[in-house]
Amino acid sequence: MSVMYRPYALSPRVHTLWLFGLVGVVVAVLAIVVLLTRIIVAANSINDKAAHIRQLGGAINESTASVEELTKTNQVAAQILQDVKPLQGQLNTVIGNAQSISGLATSINGTAGSIDSVASQIQGTASSIDADAVSIDNSGATIDARVGAINGIVNSALGVAGQIKGDTGAIVATAGQIQSNAKGIDCKLLGSSCAVG
Repeated sequence: MSVMYRPYALSPRVHTLWLFGLVGVVVAVLAIVVLLTRIIVAANSINDKAAHIRQLGGAINESTASVEELTKTNQVAAQILQDVKPLQGQLNTVIGNAQSISGLATSINGTAGSIDSVASQIQGTASSIDADAVSIDNSGATIDARVGAINGIVNSALGVAGQIKGDTGAIVATAGQIQSNAKGIDCKLLGSSCAVG
């Protein structure tokens, strides 16, 4: 006698439960896949950040070396400042000499103004002589008087020129002193013993 195979028929309730179970498994698998994907993305991000941190660590190391060099530079600058302080007095002397030269220049400017004034007087006298020359007669006395006046003006101009020569001598002496002071400063800055003259 042959037995026919009959598939097991599920009840509607069991069939519904089986479908919900299958859907639940599929949803769980999808959730696991999503979570694994997020974990992989987070791991890659952490790896990238670690590489960036390593790079920053190298830059920080280089910056630390720069800070050490800056500290040495500041120490050298402080030492230079301390070495330059004794030169302040000589610098004040140079400034004083420069102010003295400025005063002499002002005096020369005033003298030049006086020369200009005398030159204007000479020009005026020359114009007067030129005007008088038209009507001059052969009187020697009149000519001698005019020549005497001109000689007085020339003597005045010579006096002013002598004063300018004296001021120039003072300027030359002051310039020599400034040059001597500058040589002394150069010698001290170069740290050598040289004759100042």
